Amino acid sequence: MMNGAVKTIFASLAAGAMALTPVAAFSQAAPANQNVTPVATSVQRLQVQYVDAQSRTINDAQILAAAASTDKVAIVVWGGNRTIQQEAYNAARDLTDMGIPAAFVLAPDHNTLDGDAVMQVYAASTPRADAAYGRDFADQVRPNMREAGIAAYREAFPRQLAALSIQ
Repeated sequence: MMNGAVKTIFASLAAGAMALTPVAAFSQAAPANQNVTPVATSVQRLQVQYVDAQSRTINDAQILAAAASTDKVAIVVWGGNRTIQQEAYNAARDLTDMGIPAAFVLAPDHNTLDGDAVMQVYAASTPRADAAYGRDFADQVRPNMREAGIAAYREAFPRQLAALSIQ
């Protein structure tokens, strides 16, 4: 009789062990879409860092541009009208859309020419390019500043550029 009791106990243990195998555990699992936390699969889009230095001194604006460009490209606009400033900002957005980290620095007007702007592109805290645009040439700001930004990034951060598909 003891043998029958032992067989019953072992049979119960074996059945319990079978219930713990992966096949048995997954067959009793909740449906695949129930209680599942979604995992982020997209890369977070880069944002343009905005630095307003219009009310600062020229020296302060240069320091802020250098600080903003330690690990990215900074497009610095000295003066200009709203259209030129917007086109330069759009160039910075184009760079971030390409995967190039960018900042936009709105600096004080230092040439006192109404509507005209002087622009610089900084990368790795160093000025890399200079340009001047009159209000009649605002349509050239975006493509030119975008190309200057790519060139500055290529020069200052070649390893990071190599990781992108921009050449």
